[in-house]
Amino acid sequence: MSDQGARYHFAVPAPEALAAALQRLGVRDGSKVVAYDSGGGIWAARLWWMLRSISVPAAVLDGGWQAWEAGGHPIARGDETGGGETSATPVTGPLTPVPRSGMWTGIETVRAVSRGERPGTLVCALPPGGFDGSAPTRYSRRGHIPGSLSLPGRGLLDGTGRFLPAAELAERVGTVLKDEESPVILYCGGGISAAGAALALTLLGRQDITLYDGSLEEWSRDPSQPLATGT
Repeated sequence: MSDQGARYHFAVPAPEALAAALQRLGVRDGSKVVAYDSGGGIWAARLWWMLRSISVPAAVLDGGWQAWEAGGHPIARGDETGGGETSATPVTGPLTPVPRSGMWTGIETVRAVSRGERPGTLVCALPPGGFDGSAPTRYSRRGHIPGSLSLPGRGLLDGTGRFLPAAELAERVGTVLKDEESPVILYCGGGISAAGAALALTLLGRQDITLYDGSLEEWSRDPSQPLATGT
């Protein structure tokens, strides 16, 4: 599910490689995928974004594993599938990736937007301490890409890990992003929290979203790329 040859972690693989990995799990043409996790939804959102990028219909279970468990729904253990007619052996069939344009962006585009050389709004989905540089980081340097706005991805969830109600979510996002700010380029440390923010913006009806896959892991490794601290 990631390009092991990339210079940064979690890099999106080539469409054909992603499709091959999904096919081994039983995803095929005509499949609809529901992703969930137990980590606040950002990993499921990352998979959702990757699937959408090759035109595989996908959704994210709001609240993830905790919501399913709390709701008293059936749970399978071990090799059980718990899916009735669903077999433990993945259904085989072709999966044809159809890449969608505008889903991903690279460092050159981000640099140009940061410098004001092309339109776009940079949005950092890290927590406030990661954005302003006050918190320790596992990346090469602290701070955010100059010109960025701060929209912490986990701040768009409630205490149970579900997305905030639509009106509250719109209000939270609206304090940072205005309707005329387009297109939006989301990033974080490694492109994971940014995917969660992308899902939130998509729920609000925004279509002008792209994700900087390398995020700060790639940006901070290059000393020629500036970083800003503070708010």
